[in-house]
Amino acid sequence: MNSQSPNEEPFPPAVQALFREYRETLPDFDASPEFMPKMWQRIESQRKATYSFWRLGSGFVTASVALSLAFAFALWTPPQATSTKQINPNSTYVEVLADESSDDAPESATI
Repeated sequence: MNSQSPNEEPFPPAVQALFREYRETLPDFDASPEFMPKMWQRIESQRKATYSFWRLGSGFVTASVALSLAFAFALWTPPQATSTKQINPNSTYVEVLADESSDDAPESATI
């Protein structure tokens, strides 16, 4: 730990002991010609697992978007009228009820 300038005071003994223990705990890195190929091999093995999860998630997202669009289209299209009477899509609920109740009333009930 001689990287300090002369103006700085040395680290306390506890900190120096911590640095020494840290250096002793870490192994020296492998400086052989096989270091980078092994490193990339480990990275690629992790990428493959991550890629398969990403691909599975992408499939689920695509399926959910397609299902959402199908539901939106089903709700957007107006229902097919089974009777001859056409319902105005701009009618209010009260207007539709009034039209239906007028059909139910007998014609002889007029006063």
